[in-house]
Amino acid sequence: MKITFPYPDAEPLEIPQGLETQVFNLANLKSKVIDPEVVENALEKPIDSKRLSKLAYGKKKILIVADDITRPTPIYKFIHLILDELALAGVKNENIEFIMALGTHRPMTKNEIAAKLGDDIAKKFRIHNHDWKNPDCLEYVGDTEQGVPVWVNKLVSSADLVIGTGSIMPIEVCGFTGGGKILVPGVCGQITCDEMHWTRIDVSSKHVLGKAENPVRASIDSLARKAGLDFIVNVILNAENKIIGAVAGDMVTAHRAGCEIALKVYGVEIPREFDIVIADSFPFDIEFWQANKALDTAGEVVKKGGVVILVSPCYEGFSRTHSEILEFGYLPIETIKTLVKSGKIKHKVVGVHMIQAGAVAIEKAKLILVSTGIKKNEAEKVGFLWAKNAQEAFAKALEIVGKRASIAVLRNAARMLPLVKRTGD
Repeated sequence: MKITFPYPDAEPLEIPQGLETQVFNLANLKSKVIDPEVVENALEKPIDSKRLSKLAYGKKKILIVADDITRPTPIYKFIHLILDELALAGVKNENIEFIMALGTHRPMTKNEIAAKLGDDIAKKFRIHNHDWKNPDCLEYVGDTEQGVPVWVNKLVSSADLVIGTGSIMPIEVCGFTGGGKILVPGVCGQITCDEMHWTRIDVSSKHVLGKAENPVRASIDSLARKAGLDFIVNVILNAENKIIGAVAGDMVTAHRAGCEIALKVYGVEIPREFDIVIADSFPFDIEFWQANKALDTAGEVVKKGGVVILVSPCYEGFSRTHSEILEFGYLPIETIKTLVKSGKIKHKVVGVHMIQAGAVAIEKAKLILVSTGIKKNEAEKVGFLWAKNAQEAFAKALEIVGKRASIAVLRNAARMLPLVKRTGD
């Protein structure tokens, strides 16, 4: 069987006949209407909210928060519909600003912003990159009921109306992307970002993965509501990055409706665990910090003591903004907890990332990384194995688990929700 990967420089893999191999992918669902019309329908019937044009009436300062280049959301396809709603309310372009919800990611370039929002938008409007480490751009807006301080970008706290745009897909840290996540961690400060992520540490994945309601999402909603998110426009994409679903309205109830659509798009039935799991991270390819999403999925599918082969270019290495990864590597969970609590790992968000990856690649299975952006010595430094191509990685995997291995190939693993049937289910 020949396995190809969605990268021009990734050599295909030949799996010999006789080895049990199953290939899993997202259902290729399609919409009956074209991309923008799906969003237009959602804006016409917002969930648990007034129509955006009515919410915006009389408002003098509008802020649109957009997800960044690490997310595949094609905002350029529907942003004009949001602007049309604002125009209906009499809002002038000079009263509208954009901020890119970078979270802890690197700043976007002008070209990346133009590709994300559209050239015309990039030229007409003031657009800002969020900087989570810059105290001068942050404002404290109070504590949540749980006592977590909310530090948010001043552009959010000073706006009369805040609109969040993004997409909804599975994610290990909080169940699904979208909703209040556009503000938290999208445009919040270090303390708020750290505390939100740290909520995840002692919550089992079975209570989070594929669950719209979970403790981490509750924390996000509380923080984002406190920060001032007034309205969301979230889309759901199919395997071809076409918009096949959209929700608009209240940051919680609209988001939950979108999660129901996302379950149908991204949920994939998988009959059992496998010895070897081969995954790509498309379209989360910019760095391992993002490609890790595919590792999370593979970790649900691989057997204890098995092997995950992750094929991803990781063009910018492990992370442009978190050098601690190369400094400390992916260690056992309790070790990382100790390093975070001692202050040696300064940011809890980094510790959570290390724990998530380490739980799969260190404690459950071996990870063999195939990447042009990460060198062999770097991969080995953090505790991973490395191969120059998938064929070499596959040979190494067979040496580890044996020649009669069962094999699963996960396409679109980074946004797949694996519904694995386990013994006793």
